[in-house]
Parts: sequence; C-alpha cells; structure tokens
Amino acid sequence: MTKLAAWSFDAQHGGEGLQPSQPQSLERSHIELEQHLEDWIAKDVTLIGEGYTLVGRQVSIHDGRLDLLAIDSQDRWIVIEIKPGRLDSGALGQALYYAASLARLDGEELYEKLEERLSDFDEKEALSERVKQQLAGEGEQREIAVLLVGAGIHAGLERMNEFLARFGVPISVVSFEVFELEGGPRLLVREVIDEPVMPSSPKQRRTVEAIRVMASEAGVLEQFNRFVQMSEQAGLPVQPQAASVRIAPPQNRTRFLMYAGPRAGANGGELGIWVGPGHFAEWFQHIDEDTAVAALDNYEDGGYLAGKKLDDRLDQIERFLKKNFQQAD
Repeated sequence: MTKLAAWSFDAQHGGEGLQPSQPQSLERSHIELEQHLEDWIAKDVTLIGEGYTLVGRQVSIHDGRLDLLAIDSQDRWIVIEIKPGRLDSGALGQALYYAASLARLDGEELYEKLEERLSDFDEKEALSERVKQQLAGEGEQREIAVLLVGAGIHAGLERMNEFLARFGVPISVVSFEVFELEGGPRLLVREVIDEPVMPSSPKQRRTVEAIRVMASEAGVLEQFNRFVQMSEQAGLPVQPQAASVRIAPPQNRTRFLMYAGPRAGANGGELGIWVGPGHFAEWFQHIDEDTAVAALDNYEDGGYLAGKKLDDRLDQIERFLKKNFQQAD
C-alpha cells in the first residue's frame, strides 16, 4: 500500500541562479465529510479521472442510494462509491451490492430514476440524450464497472481488486490525501489504482461486422449498411457498441453525433436511429444548431423505424451529411 507524503519549498535566488530552499514537510489534514468529496466530484468529475460523464447522484436503488453514477468512454456504467475515510472491504461490498442492483433494473426504470436528478448537472438535455443512447445500445447484459473513492486504502484492497478481475469484475480505486500549508490552503493529492488489465475474450470484442450480423438477422441489413456508408463518406468515425454503432466527431470519439441499432420488431426488422442536431453544431463550427434541427428534427423524434419511414429518415440524414460534409470517394 502506498503512503503519500508531501513537502513544500520556495525557489530562492543564489549565485548560480534559482536555488530551492529547505523542503518543509506538510501536515496531513483530513476530509471532514463524505459530502465534501461528493460535491467536489459532482462539480469537476476530472478529479477522479478522464472520460467520465456523470448522470446520477444519490440514486435510489432497492434499499440504498448509490453516491454517483457515471458513463465512461468505454460505454460502461460506473458505480462510484465514496467513503470519507480509508477504503476497505466494506466499501467494496457496498459498491458491488449497488452494481448488482443496477444490473437488475430494466432500462425504463433506470431512466426514470436518473431523470429525477439530471438537473443536478449542467446540460440536462444532453445528459438525457446520453442516457437514452446508453440504454439503447445495451446488449443482453449491462456492462458495469466499480470505482471506489476515499481517503486512504486499506491493505489488501488492491489484492481483492486483482482477484475479482479474474472473474470479469472491473474495479478501480481513487484515494485522496489532504495536506495543509501552514496558514495557507489545503492541497488535495490523488492516488489512482487502475482496474487490472485482463485479456479480452473474443466474445467481448465489438466490431461493426458483429452489428452488421445483427442487422442481417433482424432484416434491416441494407438500411444499416446505408447508414454506415453515408457516415463514413462524410468522414465521421463509426464505432461499434454492444448492440449498435455510434457515429462520433473526429475530435472526440467518446461523444456521439448519431446512433443506429437493429432489432427484430413485431412486424419485421427495425432500425433505431438517434441523431443529435445540437451535437453537430457543437463540434462543427460551420453548422448552425437551428439549421441542424430544421434539417434533422429534434432529438426526441428519434426511435425505431421500419419500411418507408426508415428509408425517409435515412434520406433526410443523407441530405444533411452531403450538404455539410465533404464526401469521400
């Protein structure tokens, strides 16, 4: 277990330029309440790392409340359990309980629980879209990882982390230490134990071809191929998800512009298409949001389509892409 320490020193002018002064050891402070950590992370999620999008806070789930819920850049749900003191097996057990409870919720119930407090975060509408797309792209099993956040790590927690990774339970740990300058501000120091990297099973690999097989089985292969092709011709990355493809801006492949996912409907194959006009305007300066909405309709108009309605929707998207993006050969 790593034990952190910190010192301060001032640069002083000397005969050979700047010389460091005698280092002064900083005294450990403490994080008084769990709420402090939660508030800090809710305001700036980069405190715990990059690639996280917070979508839930104090989410009621069975007989408890999970502190924070996020979606990461791998399109996994991240259960964030926060403790004011040292992280131990109790914190891990609580987080795993919440993860198991989250796995049992159906998509509609989960969305309702999150929608109640999306206003706690900025860009509520964009977060609502992100959650809907996350749910729409899920396969048979919901992908969930655990992130423990606290002040210090109990000996043995890292070994438990490595052991559970053998069984496909991804767990990361973020520990904060607080040091106090005499008569000055407090410093927050972060230590991160990433989840162990385990070899991926071939079944877990996501490919566009795998989604194409799903589209063929659902009976919408031609329409799915058309959606992928028009996106590629516009120079937009096509990224496979669990049961859909995500069209992302080249500048940030963790964000989305459009999604498409096939499924077998009651009257034949359907293709779910979701488009974010505001996201196009966000990432491409030459696209005006009002113009994009007029061309593509509001995000809420998305959904599973079939037959002529699906072809009309694809026509609409193709016109927009050809007008706004240089077409590749």
